[in-house]
Amino acid sequence: MAQEDRMTKDEMVAMLCRSVEEWNAWRRENPEAEIDFSRADLSRADLSRANLSGANLTEADLSDANLSEAILESAILEGINLFGAYLKMANLTDVSLEGATIDLVNFVGANLTGVSLRDVVGLASAQFTDAILEPKAQKVILAAYAESFRDPKPKPDSE
Repeated sequence: MAQEDRMTKDEMVAMLCRSVEEWNAWRRENPEAEIDFSRADLSRADLSRANLSGANLTEADLSDANLSEAILESAILEGINLFGAYLKMANLTDVSLEGATIDLVNFVGANLTGVSLRDVVGLASAQFTDAILEPKAQKVILAAYAESFRDPKPKPDSE
């Protein structure tokens, strides 16, 4: 096992934020390394094209982060904060966004095949134009949009 395999979470976060190119090269050299970014603060980070496949990002803060064309396949994204994040053309195949906050997220053209959207917050304000979605996820999204247009209080009868 290479010495790099034993990097701490802080060292991994620092490398990823310093250079996505360096991070992706390290991932190619260490494909079996366990990536744990749970509860990490990656807000506003430019992670476009980063290989985060299989990473544990449970309850991480990626608000306002740029994850365009990032590879998040099979990553653990439960409870993650993606508020305002940019995930255009990202690969989110087989991820669970259970309990995630996705207000104002741009998923335009993203691959969301096999995604779980259970208990997601902000679903109605996320953008899914041209995203690849399975029928079950489409139904969940449409229901959230419909719910967002409902009047929260019934109007009193006019007399």
